[in-house]
Amino acid sequence: MKKPNVIEFEAEIRGAGSTPSKQLRNEKLVPAVVYGPGVDENVIISLPEIGVEKLLGVIEKEFVLIKVDGREIKCIIQDVDFHPVTDRPIHVDLYATREDTPVIITVPIRLEGVAPGITEGGRLYQPLREIQIKCLPENVPAEFVVNIGKLDIGNSLKVRRIKSKNLEILTAAERTIVVIRPPKGTTVAITEIDDDEDEEGAEGEDSEAAEAAAEAEA
Repeated sequence: MKKPNVIEFEAEIRGAGSTPSKQLRNEKLVPAVVYGPGVDENVIISLPEIGVEKLLGVIEKEFVLIKVDGREIKCIIQDVDFHPVTDRPIHVDLYATREDTPVIITVPIRLEGVAPGITEGGRLYQPLREIQIKCLPENVPAEFVVNIGKLDIGNSLKVRRIKSKNLEILTAAERTIVVIRPPKGTTVAITEIDDDEDEEGAEGEDSEAAEAAAEAEA
């Protein structure tokens, strides 16, 4: 299982309120707050805007290691506010994790392989691009890899097909991840692929991924 990268940030303690926040943004800094079981009380900080934008541009799940005031806090991004016009990040909520406390987090889905149905003229439809899970921080995967190499026209994969250990999948089992629709102008019954073999994404005791999904609307 591929583990998330840990991105380090040198942060600074900042003042609270709208006036200090506006000044920080003018200096290309993003106001942020760190909270959660990993800290006794909220830590109000600022982060370099360019670093935040690079972090948000990565599809895989990543941890953020905040270095501030002589200590290190391992976090996940909980929420980001963006400017309605410029789309610049203007505030970040960081959830401070603790090794013995489970987190609820969404993990992106990456498709791999070439579906036979696509080469035959079918259309790939992926309505679900991330899965919500609950697990200890050490068991968070960077991504779920879904192999579509066996999908013909009309085949779909469901969330219940994902093989996983050391984590609980919270996304509904019937949700659609991917389906191969027929070419435009034709119809075909959508059926879930029937394959009891273990998926290639499984590694050792942890499952990096497996095929998953649900039927899509025609």
